[in-house]
This record gives sequence, C-alpha cells and structure tokens, in this order.
Amino acid sequence: MNSNDNMLTCLPPPSTDEACNSADAKEPKATTPPVLPVLLLEDNVELAELLRLVFEMWGFQPTVAHLGREASRLLEEQEFRLALVDIDLPDTTGFEVVAGALAQGWLQNTKIIFFSGEPSDDRMAMARQFPGSVFVPKPFEMQNLLGLIQKLFPNEPTCEC
Repeated sequence: MNSNDNMLTCLPPPSTDEACNSADAKEPKATTPPVLPVLLLEDNVELAELLRLVFEMWGFQPTVAHLGREASRLLEEQEFRLALVDIDLPDTTGFEVVAGALAQGWLQNTKIIFFSGEPSDDRMAMARQFPGSVFVPKPFEMQNLLGLIQKLFPNEPTCEC
C-alpha cells in the first residue's frame, strides 16, 4: 500500500473574487476559504487532542475546552459555528453548558453535536430539545463525523477528505 493512500488532501474552492478575475488585476490574489470555528468540549485529554488534530487537518479552526466552565468562558469571548459537546463532564453536563450559553444569547448561530459513551433514549431526547443539535454515540468513525458536519453545513467549504 502506498503511504500517500492514507494522506488527507483538502483543496480550497475556486476563487470567486472579482479582483482575481478582472483584467485589471496585475497579480493573482491568494484566497483562503473561510475557516469554520469549532468548539471541542471533551474532558478526555487524549480524545480532545485527537479531535483537535483531525479538525485542523480537515481545515477547521478548533478550540478545546476540558471543563464546562472553560467552555462557558470561551463561548462568552468568541463565536463558534459548530460545537462538539461531551455530555459527561467533571464539573457539569454538556446539556447545562449549552442551556446556560443559550440563556446568555450565545450559540444562536451554532450547530451542536452532543456525544456520549453512554447513549440512551433519554439523552437522545434531551439533545433534540436544543435547536439545531444532534446526538452521536461514542465511539464514532471520524469519516462519519465529517459526513455529518458536511450535512450540517452544506454551503460551507469543508474538506472533501
């Protein structure tokens, strides 16, 4: 097997910038597709680091939090388009973090993926109570996660890995 077979390649979409296509343009401008900011709330340090690395390879801009209070601080400081939220955290639950953020007016334009190693009908029902959210049981396949994200953001340039 060729070692390049496992390599992920992400190509930016063609430029639609008028200046790049104009006859007056002297030098082509480099365009970078917008980067989707992602909050990764996961208390397992190893899994959080793996997710961060994979999301960076996919072309996203991940920010990691290991505790609910860290995530709340980050949500107050910046806007995320996507949040992957572990339900079971040492200091609270992912549901409480999201509910608190929504009460503050944060996460209004954010898609939320709740995940847990202990899936149950109650947890799935609870996740569905939050607008624009889905539930994914752990463990999950990374390619399936990417496919879900591409469905959640059909008009966003994401990695075609």
